[in-house]
Amino acid sequence: MKRLLLGLLALSVTAQSPQDADRAVEAVRPAVLWRAPRDLGTENWSCGSAGCAAAPAPPFYFLQEDMEGTFPKLTVKDAHGRSWSVKFGGKVIPESFCSRFVAALGYIVEPSYYVAAGRLVDAGHLHRARHFIHADGSFERARFQLRDPKMEFLKNHAWSLADNPFRGSREFAGLRVVMMLLSNWDAKDVREGEKTANTGVFRAPDGELLYSFFDWGSALGRWGKVMRRTRSDCSGFTRDSPHFINGVRGNVVEWGYSGKHEDDVRGGITLDDLRWLAPYLERITGEEIRAGLEASGATQRQTACWAGALEYRIRAIEAVARTGRYWR
Repeated sequence: MKRLLLGLLALSVTAQSPQDADRAVEAVRPAVLWRAPRDLGTENWSCGSAGCAAAPAPPFYFLQEDMEGTFPKLTVKDAHGRSWSVKFGGKVIPESFCSRFVAALGYIVEPSYYVAAGRLVDAGHLHRARHFIHADGSFERARFQLRDPKMEFLKNHAWSLADNPFRGSREFAGLRVVMMLLSNWDAKDVREGEKTANTGVFRAPDGELLYSFFDWGSALGRWGKVMRRTRSDCSGFTRDSPHFINGVRGNVVEWGYSGKHEDDVRGGITLDDLRWLAPYLERITGEEIRAGLEASGATQRQTACWAGALEYRIRAIEAVARTGRYWR
């Protein structure tokens, strides 16, 4: 029977286009959104989710400028020959911190590191990034995101928050809660197009398909529509926190969050979903949150501001999960 199924799969693949054939083969591979998290420890919160040994190592060699997206980005190689996507501007702190937070909860994310200062070798002629790179190649306050060759990013595999293999699962509900917890309003998916989607799939060496929401740069500010939303804004993040959870109706939790595809992010999350997520949130300590923020470039004032608001939101989730009710 197994040989028959493989034969039928092979026949169907030969009759399809190369892209459809790839998807047919991938359909029998395991899809993963979440893995039981390991304890990162304070050291990894201070360095990055992949550990201190994986941190970017100077000197940094310029490869190219990436003109996609809305923020200046470069591709560089470090002293160990590893490839990094380097970003500047308002997304630096959110992406550096949120990659730690998301990884600590078991979700798939590329490790990101904050580099306070460095220098590019052979930077060449730059366009959007020229405002962040000095004439001698030096720079300040950058986010380095590792391009791990063991995680193959699959082109044309953006997925929808409204239609994916994990709909109805605790793990998918947990991801949506984390998006709201961190106030990531930029929930673009395949409906905005492959090039702008913040959802994607990586292929692991064992063939597993790792589903990821990978862009957290629009977090840690105010949620909302165009005229209201901000990013990397600890004051706005704190002001929104009392409205993080608005109540419980029956078994469904009501949220204050708004943003792109907001109904797909906040809709249908139950008390049981929070009860599943709460034990993993409880493992993250205030010390780790502060270490992660400081290591992501936050000032002392920003660290205290964001950490206090995050702990408030986590306590709100824990209280609702425990009692089934919410009040301010």
